[in-house]
Amino acid sequence: MGAAAAGTPGPGDAPLMKAIVYRNYGPPDVLRLEDIEKPVPNENQVLVRVRAASLNPLDFHYMRGTPYLIRPFASGLLRPKVTRLGVDLAGVVEAVGSKVTQFKPGDEVFGHRWGAFAEYVCASEQALVMKPENVSFEQAASVPIAAVTALQGLRDKGKIQPGQKVLINGASGGVGTFAVQIAKTFGADVTGVCSTRNVDMVRSIGADHVIDYTKEDFTRSGQRYDLILDMVSNHSLSDVRRALTPEGTLVLVGSTDTGLWLKPLAMMLEPSLVSPFVSQKFVGILAQLNKEDLTILGDLMRSGKVTPIIDRRYRMSEAPEAMRYLEEGHARGKVVITMEQGDEPSPARANPAADSASTTGPVLIVLALSAIAVGVPIAVALALNRRFQRRHPGKRPYRWGYYFSVQSFVCGLGLGVMLESGAGAIIVCGGVYALLAWFFAQRHRWAWVTLTIFSFNPVAWIINLVYCWRRWAEDSAATATV
Repeated sequence: MGAAAAGTPGPGDAPLMKAIVYRNYGPPDVLRLEDIEKPVPNENQVLVRVRAASLNPLDFHYMRGTPYLIRPFASGLLRPKVTRLGVDLAGVVEAVGSKVTQFKPGDEVFGHRWGAFAEYVCASEQALVMKPENVSFEQAASVPIAAVTALQGLRDKGKIQPGQKVLINGASGGVGTFAVQIAKTFGADVTGVCSTRNVDMVRSIGADHVIDYTKEDFTRSGQRYDLILDMVSNHSLSDVRRALTPEGTLVLVGSTDTGLWLKPLAMMLEPSLVSPFVSQKFVGILAQLNKEDLTILGDLMRSGKVTPIIDRRYRMSEAPEAMRYLEEGHARGKVVITMEQGDEPSPARANPAADSASTTGPVLIVLALSAIAVGVPIAVALALNRRFQRRHPGKRPYRWGYYFSVQSFVCGLGLGVMLESGAGAIIVCGGVYALLAWFFAQRHRWAWVTLTIFSFNPVAWIINLVYCWRRWAEDSAATATV
């Protein structure tokens, strides 16, 4: 696609290009192919004509705005602040800035830049490396996030060593197919875990052993591994520990259960809390894209030691279908978008109201939960306070104790729902907290001591300490008067 394919500007208009744009959160149908302004590189940038871009779970998280509670910090509360998707790309350099020294027009490159689902992007020269001649643009575009995650997970987090027994859970996916091959380059004995239909493929890319998870549970096989790279997180931490050597390492990359609230964060938090108390090591990973690791991966592809596996290719106009397929979680290797001529901008939305609902729904849920967590305890605390005064004229209860007893239980329920797992333990914890707070509200000093020992809300108990001091001062004054 040359400049003509990117749109025909009118006199005095900026050149246009086609790109995938989304202006509301929601399912893949919110993705639109639109004509937007073609970027112009600054003095430190490279203008790349994109030939292929690959999809990652990161893309559909941004598309849907999940987890909901991360929206205000990452992508925008009501609507996405950045309306473009895509990070991984490969293409041909069309122009370079005056201070760019590493590339020239015509160079074939691959790398990363937000907004890669487009005909052109402007990227820093530090975000790009030369594409090996023996791989296609589609294969090169598959590399950045997935392969860098696999490399850093094995090398930096897992400290992989030659001869170690390494298990890749989710070996047939985007990160998994790279992880199997990269682990072999380190001289490891590699076991891949996948479904029946992918056994032959995982074996073909170098796995020494393949476990079909529909027939065998690797956590109950009796085999122990020095390093487990887990892209699926479909076993409890206690189960996975059985499959690790006493000094083994578990590297958590992701999960097939994405969650809508905080579950992904909770799944990463549990191992970090347990790790300091056991001999085994549990770590999570968030890949850091850099030129050095992209260069290493380029060399591995050039030497034939790593070959990207592509499941399906889609045209840019088929981006919603590509995203929908990726979300199903059954892709074998990578899903790629190719930039071909003939793509036309998507028609206007037929039902804007549906898009609006997808942006406001989660916000209304957050507001409703907040109102319940704050309003219900206040109402109940006031009612209980009046009841206590009627039964004990002249004696003042600790109203804040009532408030926190109810709030802790309500918040325990809410947190259990948001984490979408472990709700029972959270509710029990909230119930114990509420019971102690109840006795505190009834002026039992032992309850205050117990709450001080088992407190998980310092702000609440600073307030309660002030209440305690005042009420005990009243009691002392009343006793002295008598």
